Parts: sequence; structure tokens; C-alpha cells
Amino acid sequence: MDTSLVIELVLLALKMAVVLAGPILLAVLVVGVVLGALQSATQINEPSVVFVPKILAVMVVIALTGPVSLTLYVDYLREMILRIPDIAG
Repeated sequence: MDTSLVIELVLLALKMAVVLAGPILLAVLVVGVVLGALQSATQINEPSVVFVPKILAVMVVIALTGPVSLTLYVDYLREMILRIPDIAG
């Protein structure tokens, strides 16, 4: 197995991880920062207050980006399966 092939496969895997997890993590980050600022302003320091909006944000993002993410993931898996002979040989 060539080292350039290994590097390419690792970069593809990292790119896929960023593409799939990025929108969800970004939504949770935005909701957390906004609610953290609101909690600071109102002096309500209850951890459970932030939990439900974060879960709702994750559900909304998954509902909006789910089909596109699934298509990208299936294409990635198809490409990896087609590359098995190159990896094994």
C-alpha cells in the first residue's frame, strides 16, 4: 500500500467527519453561547435550562441536513468500497 493512498484516505475520512459533524456542532455552539449570555444577563445558572434548546437545535439541524448528509456519506462509503482492491493489493 502506497503512503500517498493512506494519506488520501485519511484526509477523505477527516473531511467527511467535518462535513457530517460540522453543522450539528456549530448549531450547538451557537445555542450554547446565546443561552450562556442570557443566563449571565439574568443570573440564572441552571445547567438544565440549556439542555432542552440544545437538543432541539440538534434535532432541527439533523432534520434539515439529514438527507444531504446521508447522500454524502453513502457516496463516501461507495468510494471506499470501490477502493478495497487498491488497498488490499
